[in-house]
Amino acid sequence: MKKLKTVAILLLAVVLLVPLTVHAEDSEVPYQTYTYDRWGNPTPTPNAYLPTRSIGGAQIGCGNFNAAQDLFYSEARHEIYVVDSGNARVLVLDESFALLRELTGFSGADEAFEFSNPQGIFVQDDGRMFLCDMGRQQVAEADAEGNLIRILPTPESSLLPDNFNYLPTKVVVDANDRIYILSRGVYQGLIYLEPDGTFIKFFGANEVEMTFGRRIQKLWKSILSDKAAASMQSFNPIEYSNIFMSDEGYIFATAAGSENGARVLTQLNPLGINVLSWTGGSETLLYSDVTERDGILMLLDTNGGYLIQTTVQYDRGISMQITFGGIGDQLGLFRKPVSLMEVGDNLYVLDAEKNTITEFVLTDFGREIHSAIKYYNQGLYTESIEPWEQVIHHNTNYLPAYTGLGKAYYQLYYYETAMYYFKLAGDRQNYSLAFKEHSLTVMREAFPYIATAIIVLVIGGLILARILKKRKKARHGKK
Repeated sequence: MKKLKTVAILLLAVVLLVPLTVHAEDSEVPYQTYTYDRWGNPTPTPNAYLPTRSIGGAQIGCGNFNAAQDLFYSEARHEIYVVDSGNARVLVLDESFALLRELTGFSGADEAFEFSNPQGIFVQDDGRMFLCDMGRQQVAEADAEGNLIRILPTPESSLLPDNFNYLPTKVVVDANDRIYILSRGVYQGLIYLEPDGTFIKFFGANEVEMTFGRRIQKLWKSILSDKAAASMQSFNPIEYSNIFMSDEGYIFATAAGSENGARVLTQLNPLGINVLSWTGGSETLLYSDVTERDGILMLLDTNGGYLIQTTVQYDRGISMQITFGGIGDQLGLFRKPVSLMEVGDNLYVLDAEKNTITEFVLTDFGREIHSAIKYYNQGLYTESIEPWEQVIHHNTNYLPAYTGLGKAYYQLYYYETAMYYFKLAGDRQNYSLAFKEHSLTVMREAFPYIATAIIVLVIGGLILARILKKRKKARHGKK
């Protein structure tokens, strides 16, 4: 009887402990993580990120945020910057979100720069800060301690329209100290300044989005008189909403809105040319921020509250990987997400309506995806195979993993194996490329045998012809 009781207690303990052994990927979250199948339909996947906490001003010990607009992480300084726009301040935190200092302006010997409505910040490795203040309609530079270095002059140029209204919201600075400013209402591109603040030109203008309605309007303009055509609505390029400077010197820019999903993201090279051949699909999107690390992009969609993880590879192609998040009040959902940053493996999203920062941590599933992509983009194709296989072990329906394996084997010249994985992924384009290379390889390998056979046949033919010729002569000689 005692043995039966002991067995029953052990069984009960096992039942109670089972939930504790569930993988983090299977933890309950208020959203569904998904990717897309070969027909473009959303397909559920294990969670790549899990929300762990919500951080507000109360947790930091500085009072509640008020319509905060921007996050910035300085990896060189291990510091986090929060632009708390409604409170006209910038909070400087360490990586554990402890408050280091609070800035309400930049102090100077001759003048001070008091914040009015700060919107965006960029911090260089030496601690120099560039702050966009839309209320003051100015961009200021300060040192690491908040001492004012200069106030950049308002851009002046014949290229600027007569009704130009300078409303700087975001700024990035490249390795050569050239400054790129995003100004609200400016459709011509980013404002591009020399290190001394002199206006150079507009940089990386987005394309005019030609919807069906606009094409009809353009046709009417070509028919009507000049006066009537001038009264019709003009076409403007898509306005940018945010910018991000990558370690490689590319500027990623998100679009403020799009009717058909076109040009919601651009990747501008140092010449201002978009090198990213990708559009966001047919949905109406509002991408408010983007980050990039190791070829992995994270996009923030304000309309739906979604986070979209994508990849950029050596050929500047892009493929959808993971989508999660949504609108709501629970941890992991948003009301008005406006900015994001990555600190190590953690992801942080700033919500201007909730006045909080949500922390997300990578799961094992997400970490394997990151490892595979990172290895591949570093040219370590063999090393990328195992993490992709682990991803498939977690979820056999995750098609990007098969594409990843196919690309790895393609780069290793195992074209037949690459074809196998591209077929599983339903990736016709890459399958065709692998098939072409495989066919050429087969032809190259078979060529010596084919050439030898041809030579043997030619020589044999010549010998046979010679023998027949001799026989013919011999017959004629007998006659």
